[in-house]
Amino acid sequence: MALSILLVSASLFAQENKSEGKFKYSNITEFGFITVNPQSFAFEGTTVQGFSINKKHHLGLGIGMGVNLEYGYYMPVFANYRLYFHPERTFSPHVNYALGGIIMEESGGIYNTLTAGFKAGAFSFDSGLSWMMVTRRERGYVPAYGYYVNDWHAYFPFGFVLKFGFSF
Repeated sequence: MALSILLVSASLFAQENKSEGKFKYSNITEFGFITVNPQSFAFEGTTVQGFSINKKHHLGLGIGMGVNLEYGYYMPVFANYRLYFHPERTFSPHVNYALGGIIMEESGGIYNTLTAGFKAGAFSFDSGLSWMMVTRRERGYVPAYGYYVNDWHAYFPFGFVLKFGFSF
């Protein structure tokens, strides 16, 4: 649903602004960490490849790689929207929203971040909130049956995001 809204919005913006020559390739690459519930954190790197509209609106598809001490390695794949408030200036505040999925070994889930930050030249900084839903298969011993069973559990990691990177 969110992806279809982004794509429709992008096509409307593109038709409106294509004649002005403002429609161009955009890249956002960032690295940082995410706290996951109070007891853990993850290191994560992401890159978003897309396009900018009027230098203010950026739409793209992103992919990343992360490692969490509790959940292990994961790979977010997501749609991304970023709005720069003053793109004509060297320093510009922005808001960023990413929504997609998480791929993990024998599990998966939803990837969702909302951040605010700034761009100073090509350097970018983001800070905000992260909420995910992860389903994992866990193996447990059931004494009544005398054997191990696999059972699916849902986790809802919530935390804060802090990322540094570059964009062009």
